[in-house]
Amino acid sequence: EMIRRDVLCLLLIAIMMLLTCGAETTSHLWGSTGELWDGYANVNSQLYDWSTSGYKYGDERLPNEPVTDVFKPSDPGGLTGSVDVTAALQEAIDNTPPGGVLRIPAGTYKIMKPVMISQSIVIRGDGPEKTIIAPGGSLYDAHGKEGPCVATSKACGTQSSKGYGFCEGFIKLNSWTVMSSTSWKASYVAAPQVAGDNTLTLRAGSKLQVGDSLRIVLEDDNQRTLIYHLLGQTPASNITRWTINTFVAKIIQKEGDKVTLNRKLPFNVRLEWNPWVDEARYKVMNVGLEYFAIRHEAAAAYPGHHKEFGYNGIDLAKCMYCWVRGVHIHNADVGILMTNSVLSTITDVKFTSDRQPDCQGHHGHHAIDISASGSMLIQNIEFTKTAFVHGITVMSLSHLNVITGVYAEGCIFTGDHHGNAPFMNLWDNISASSVDRFFEYGGNNDVFPSSGRSETAWNVYANNGKHGEVVRFLGVLPKQQNPSRPWVPWGNLAVIPFQPSTPVAVPKGYRYYLHVFADDLPSTGHLREGQNQGLIMKTPAPLDTLSPTSLWAAQLLKRSGEFAPPFLDSNTWALSCCCTSCPSCQCCKADRARIASQNSTGCETPWQKVSNEEQPLSNATAAEVHAYLYQKYGLPPNYTATAIEDMNYTARRTLAARINETEVITTADEVY
Repeated sequence: EMIRRDVLCLLLIAIMMLLTCGAETTSHLWGSTGELWDGYANVNSQLYDWSTSGYKYGDERLPNEPVTDVFKPSDPGGLTGSVDVTAALQEAIDNTPPGGVLRIPAGTYKIMKPVMISQSIVIRGDGPEKTIIAPGGSLYDAHGKEGPCVATSKACGTQSSKGYGFCEGFIKLNSWTVMSSTSWKASYVAAPQVAGDNTLTLRAGSKLQVGDSLRIVLEDDNQRTLIYHLLGQTPASNITRWTINTFVAKIIQKEGDKVTLNRKLPFNVRLEWNPWVDEARYKVMNVGLEYFAIRHEAAAAYPGHHKEFGYNGIDLAKCMYCWVRGVHIHNADVGILMTNSVLSTITDVKFTSDRQPDCQGHHGHHAIDISASGSMLIQNIEFTKTAFVHGITVMSLSHLNVITGVYAEGCIFTGDHHGNAPFMNLWDNISASSVDRFFEYGGNNDVFPSSGRSETAWNVYANNGKHGEVVRFLGVLPKQQNPSRPWVPWGNLAVIPFQPSTPVAVPKGYRYYLHVFADDLPSTGHLREGQNQGLIMKTPAPLDTLSPTSLWAAQLLKRSGEFAPPFLDSNTWALSCCCTSCPSCQCCKADRARIASQNSTGCETPWQKVSNEEQPLSNATAAEVHAYLYQKYGLPPNYTATAIEDMNYTARRTLAARINETEVITTADEVY
């Protein structure tokens, strides 16, 4: 059966026919080293340049400033969890000067109420196995009343919500967005621009200068043309007046009133949307939380969706240039909230639970929520037999966020699109015991469709118990959310690769990019059109590998070349693309001979060459090596070889030279 030309124009299916067993394959959108990528030429381009997401546009490593203050409880019981240290810890936080680093030494610290951060500081533990923040109860216990986030659910009984299921944390940032169209650096945009441009023409007299980061604000008109542009379709609610204000870019050149930006516009800028810009600022910026654990040992069994009491972790809402690094969170209702934020990073975070799940097998509500945030980097996230109702959540115009290197051991993972038009986010190098529920979504009917345009799922697959070992790639699509309404979710969705096990209905009239295995095609090689338009499978495809395994890392390497590897320290999974994406990089040159001697076909461990200054440590003890790595790379000295191996490729290569290689290889089987 032939497909009509008009259907082909609306539905783009990229079919990869070159797979053979045991071989890598590449995408026609990218190629081997990005040679096929159009660099996001216009609004119809499928792949944005996500390499500029994360802390300071991905151009700088996370800071590792020296300790300026140390928390020392006056009562010895404060180190063992037997005495409440809330007031003392709050005092230490308040007394740490802006730009300072507050060290919380090894110990268990009981807090009964949330502690508040109101200035730009870093809170650093001695490692998540050593420094433990132990709330003595829930937020409902702490406040003695119902919280502001009340919702209802029919799941798992009739117990009522306590109002902390999607807001607040036991470590909380006190910040807000600083933004005004009348501020001294604000300016209205004088000319329209289109997606893919990297320039703006401002009204005469703009005070913004080269080096400033600007925020673009667009306000919807009465016809709702802005939200239609971001969704690619009509929203459920015709009442909401939409405003987007979390796209931030740095000015790299200014000629008169025309400014050139360091990144391309992800959307059109039309004058009917009243566009204006201001310097991107928040009340509190540059906040870091690192190397400790939050453990809710007192948490009761998870009561079910929207019935949470508030065994929560971190709330860093409304922040810019902030980070969470090397933190473990145990038995959480909500793990990390970093909503209404921009250009921040969450990295090397682990979620665990030993409390009883609810009737549906969930241990918590939201693991990470970045609703209404832009250009965030979420990398190296591990779930160990811990299932959340919503794994990582995007909502309310969240865009250009990167979620990469997620590993769910013994549990499912959901990329939760909670409605109100999140768009152009990258879900990259993600594996779980099952990805059949990857596109599950939350939210009420008035926030549908759950996603805007151009979401991309790259190298998402079910694993066999280890990240990197593929059982089957993602093979499901989002479901029709309400057949009685005139919308279909997820316009312009890309799934690369796409490996369905049963016939899949593809929404008619929506441009999808599905990278399909040759063996998964129907015998005719065509799509079937009609009421059940979709793909017809012939036989399962062989298990193969997509190259590059991380699109985000490949883009960063392509943009920064030799300078990129240091910024990939904490994503060794992503670095597997190094030798194909950056063959001139030092990490490839150094290991080429070793790779050849092992008859390896790829760049599985592209460790950077040990520099001359590190060679004298070749006979050092493990403790001396740990201390050295802490000083040079910011890794706590108590971290195990496993943690160092997985967090920092330079550290791994250094460590391997002086610790028994068998031990390192054995412990590396456990992915951090």
